[in-house]
Amino acid sequence: MAVLAIAASVMAGCGPVSPGAAAVVDGNKIPFSEVDDGADVYCAASLSQGGEGAASVDNAALRRQSLADLVAGEVADRIAAERDYTVTVPALGAQERAQLEELFGDRFDAALRLVERNQRTGVIATQMAREADASLTDQEQLLQAGQQLLAQETASSDIDVDPRFGLDETVQQIGETGSLSVAGGELDATAVEDRPAALQCS
Repeated sequence: MAVLAIAASVMAGCGPVSPGAAAVVDGNKIPFSEVDDGADVYCAASLSQGGEGAASVDNAALRRQSLADLVAGEVADRIAAERDYTVTVPALGAQERAQLEELFGDRFDAALRLVERNQRTGVIATQMAREADASLTDQEQLLQAGQQLLAQETASSDIDVDPRFGLDETVQQIGETGSLSVAGGELDATAVEDRPAALQCS
């Protein structure tokens, strides 16, 4: 897998929340540290792909994406346990691991966890789709159908999200926040490059 392909794959959803948790999914806490680790990896992946505006990626959006992926992973794991799925995630080869390390440097461990977690979520989503419709055989169609089923399960799950992320209990965006360094301000009228440095990916 080429370096940029790995970056692209890395970039590939409310009540009171338990103290110290970014979200609580079916009683399981998602710590802020995991959200931050994922956002850092997404930031590095965004910057590695270059292009105009890569240096001013909205960090708040990356933190929301990181949290949404973690929530989806928790819901997927619950479904896999309830339905007794056998979940097998292919291990990265030596060359792919070397490319991942080249791309992410000291964020390698966090990047590897994120890739493996997102792959696991994808495998579970695919199994959900195959179970729901045996006529589907194309892997891309299975994944897309599974993601829709997973989104439906997420919407009906018991989820509490810290309101500072600007996400509702179905992990849909309801506000332009996602940065705990800014208390409640509305930033939707501010261009990303004009926002404080703390809110930009770098």
